[in-house]
Amino acid sequence: MANAKPSTLLVVDDDPSMTRLVVTVLERALGDELSIEALTDPAVARERLDAGGIDIMLTDLEMPGVNGLDLLRCAKRRNACTQVLFFTGHPSQDAHLSALELGAADYLLKPVDQQSLVELITQAHHRQQRWRQALAETWQRRKEALATSS
Repeated sequence: MANAKPSTLLVVDDDPSMTRLVVTVLERALGDELSIEALTDPAVARERLDAGGIDIMLTDLEMPGVNGLDLLRCAKRRNACTQVLFFTGHPSQDAHLSALELGAADYLLKPVDQQSLVELITQAHHRQQRWRQALAETWQRRKEALATSS
């Protein structure tokens, strides 16, 4: 998996300073492994998710207009393999349970511990790479089976 295509990470938070901090930390730690995009408008983030190509999303749970759960639904509708992680300053048991039920991979509490952030994104990236590898192998086997049955 060393030569695998970098995963695309979308960071979404309506607080520009939080977005800058997260991007800086992740670029420093994982810049060679990830292509990182950041947005502060959740409505624009939804449009970006609809366009496709997002492998991992780290988003605030509570934002005006479009919240993190809405973005999770959008991401999973577009690509069920998208790894979605939340970070929030206002933990709510109901919101966390809803996020997990909808397929969220994990969450962090604000203020974000930088080491935990890097660890969780690294885990999500490795999960994404395993999914890609498994899917590629499945398609290759199917292609070979079709070629031998012809």
